[in-house]
Amino acid sequence: MGGKNINKHLISLLFFCILVLLMAGGVYAEDIGNSDVFENPISTDIQQDDLSEDDLDISNLNVKVNYQYADDNGKINPTIKVNDKHIISKEFNSSYQNYNVIINSTNIADKLNISISAPGYLTQYKIVTPNMGKSILANVTFNMESSESYKLGRDVTAEADKLLDFKNADDVLAITTAGVAKYNGKTSEDAMEAMVNYGKISYSNILMLRQSAIDPIDFAFIVKKGNELKAIIFQNASTKYSYLGTISENMTKAQWNKYYKSLVGENSWAFASLANGWAAGVSREILQEAAFHGHICEGTLGGYSIIQALLKYYPPEQENNPGGIGSPADITAYKVLGVPGGSDDDAALFFLDDTIGKTGYAGMNTTNTGATENMIGFIKWNSKQKTGDLIIMSFNSTKLKKLFKKETKINADAGSLEELKYCSWWINKINNNPEKLVDFLYEFTGLNQEQYNYLMGTTENITYDGEPAEYGLDGHGLDLNYILSLNLPTAKRTINSVAHAKLTDAELKQIGIDAANKAKKIFNEELGVEIDRDDIDFLALTDAGYAFLNGQDTVVVRDGLHEVLGGTLYSQNLLSLHQAVWKPLWFAFAIRYPDSDLVDMIYLRYNPDTKDFFVGTLDGNRVVDIGFETLNNSDKLKAIAKSFVPDGNWFNIQSIVNAWNEHPLFDQMATFLYHAHVCPGVQPGFFITDYIQEKYPLGENESYTYIASSIYCKDDSLTYLLDLSPGLGTFYVQKLPKNETENGISQGVLVVWDKNLKIGKAVIVNFDDWGTIDTSMYVTSEAKRASQIKAYIDIYGNRNNPNVKSKPIVSTVNEKWITEEQFNMLKQGAGDDFNVLSYLKSLDDITKEDLLKSINQNSNSNSNSNSKPNINPNSNSNSNSNSSSNAIASHTNSNPSSSGSVGTSGAVVSSAYVGEFTKDAESEDSQNGPDDAKSYEVSKSPAAKSADSNSLIYALIGVLAIGILLGVGYMKRDKK
Repeated sequence: MGGKNINKHLISLLFFCILVLLMAGGVYAEDIGNSDVFENPISTDIQQDDLSEDDLDISNLNVKVNYQYADDNGKINPTIKVNDKHIISKEFNSSYQNYNVIINSTNIADKLNISISAPGYLTQYKIVTPNMGKSILANVTFNMESSESYKLGRDVTAEADKLLDFKNADDVLAITTAGVAKYNGKTSEDAMEAMVNYGKISYSNILMLRQSAIDPIDFAFIVKKGNELKAIIFQNASTKYSYLGTISENMTKAQWNKYYKSLVGENSWAFASLANGWAAGVSREILQEAAFHGHICEGTLGGYSIIQALLKYYPPEQENNPGGIGSPADITAYKVLGVPGGSDDDAALFFLDDTIGKTGYAGMNTTNTGATENMIGFIKWNSKQKTGDLIIMSFNSTKLKKLFKKETKINADAGSLEELKYCSWWINKINNNPEKLVDFLYEFTGLNQEQYNYLMGTTENITYDGEPAEYGLDGHGLDLNYILSLNLPTAKRTINSVAHAKLTDAELKQIGIDAANKAKKIFNEELGVEIDRDDIDFLALTDAGYAFLNGQDTVVVRDGLHEVLGGTLYSQNLLSLHQAVWKPLWFAFAIRYPDSDLVDMIYLRYNPDTKDFFVGTLDGNRVVDIGFETLNNSDKLKAIAKSFVPDGNWFNIQSIVNAWNEHPLFDQMATFLYHAHVCPGVQPGFFITDYIQEKYPLGENESYTYIASSIYCKDDSLTYLLDLSPGLGTFYVQKLPKNETENGISQGVLVVWDKNLKIGKAVIVNFDDWGTIDTSMYVTSEAKRASQIKAYIDIYGNRNNPNVKSKPIVSTVNEKWITEEQFNMLKQGAGDDFNVLSYLKSLDDITKEDLLKSINQNSNSNSNSNSKPNINPNSNSNSNSNSSSNAIASHTNSNPSSSGSVGTSGAVVSSAYVGEFTKDAESEDSQNGPDDAKSYEVSKSPAAKSADSNSLIYALIGVLAIGILLGVGYMKRDKK
């Protein structure tokens, strides 16, 4: 009897294990015949006459899609494919809540592989045996499951709505760190998709705070009702709120302290400053830049004001272009000289599109030359004439705070709450006359090539007056002593005072609606294709949100595109390309095809005078394939740049669109858009970021600072993905010649700084090998470059690519523990030879323990001498500057004295997530790194704390073990 029971339980246990294994597998189902039969007549609304002649032989499927969240049914339009091909058309039957799908009968085989894709949901497949000869080939039901991050986004949004009552608010703002930040080992952009699909927050009112993969995922929802702001905040990917209550600048100090103490980390100031800036009427463009920077502050607003004044008095010079079809080309370009740490530098990078990776910025801590963190220098450079203007501007913080106190009786330096009021005061001033907030300190002209090279740096051999000068030149940034020693003549202002009629939000949104509808009409007329809403294979790419129109930001234009097309940044089918504010407003719309290099595209440029669109053409065609076949045809490329995309942005557009065709991961695409194009040169930043986060994970009280030496596209990847920037005082730029960087192998110095111990670990980061990509099958540089891009996208996405012969290699060398004084030296450029690489190499190699002991001994000494720890007796480590503190630090209340609040605090769930772990086609051959390098070949593997496939296996083993233990328990009980 007992033996039979044991066998019975063993069978039960075996069944249980098999069940668990099945549950752990992917979502895949096979329907034989009509196993998902449901009653539904054939839709008679679609007439045969509506189809092209090639598609007259058609067949029907009935497909029912049930979303995990019921209110997504009928709201999200799924992409349906049969045998991995686009269908002819589909129509939603609201009575039966299903889709009548029409396919070409040539697609019909013994089995139909039907797939359903929808933003935020996991793609599902079903194999169906068609009922040949019947009016309906098959009836199929799909029960769609959302991704984990989509579920998180929906759950917190629903909870926020329940407690804040969105529908009765004047307006709703959402701010989140989701996106690049990893959730269970994957990027978390689906959380924002869920917030959009919830339907009660406008697309342009969702702000993505730039964060790194290892940062926690936080959400803040703010409702505005009259003059009141109320917020609910969720932290660390928890669906239990950390804070519920007022977030208004009008709160009491007790309320502020309650709010601040309820939150963990630095986002308390980010949420409060962005929310109050939004309520004060700051432009959406500034909100967008502030989300990139991390918060609104005096420096953010001051930087914007400086840019506005620059463009008014020293506008870009452009060709007249009389009668041409292209927009005027820029004759001059801006270069930025900054002093990291004052927040204003980020505004210059953002609004002028002068990113580090495009070599538009040079900045070290040059305060020992007389510069300040609030100064920015601009070189308006004419590369043909080899001359330029040099304008240095600032905002006088002391003067402005005195004016604020005079007008409001409030001391801006009293605390964070007072600073919120100060920012609102700034915003009111900006909206009226921004240039009155800034000072023109110096206005020079006649800057020559040699002087330009000294400030910005150059990597190659340089010549002056035809004679060789030296091998490259270090970039010195805003070296005020040097600049003033040049005795340059005074520049003359050009006042750009053209007045434009102000557009309403409704008018701006209509531009997006009109552009989307025009694109749909053209695709239908030229290809016979109907563009469905939410189609994952249809892209709208635009510079709306960056380009200004009649002096206004164009963020709301994207709302119009979203309304018609349903696309979002998060589903990667509505993308905004980073451009300078004076660029024309343009749109590119594209269709991709499964397993194909073919990409059909339309190009439009908005004309504010006629309120219509220029439509690009090639040989009379408004739809042009821009895929690999075109990229490999030099004659066609020349014709495209002349008539189809004639605005000087052809490379930007085609590189983004062709990269989109390769399905890059979200963090890659976000970086491509910030960099404003895709090239092999931007790719090392992805691999270096992964390497840094895996090999040098941050501990408590630690942060990254990076001093760049080899400057090219990859520095934009590092900026974006490591959440570093000059404005935050965490990214310094000292361009060094190639002979000082081992022919470009040494990328820069990474410092992992401990703010409590005041010591850091510094290391030189090398990109030793670009890997080997076979591009021999292409003849043009455009096609070769696109092939390299595809290969790097596949490497980063862990996808096989036969053209990859070897992978890139990252390494670090010369790891040293450093003091605060040495850290400051690095940020200044490191002494007389002005080379951070050689300076770090020269430091003594000392252990962390010995360094701390030496510092403690020195601090315990009562001597007033200038003696220092004997770290490197031969180095000149004198520094006149203080270390640059994180910009957030000024917004903390060190002694909160909360005595009560209208806000209520919920439990904070602590969790940490760690992310998984070009040059252009004509770059030099790579070289191997030094023997002492810690190197590894790049492979996309998850970092230690992320949930990956191994974790799932371990979890499965754990479940099986529990099952076995339970089974053993049963057997023991039976034996009794």
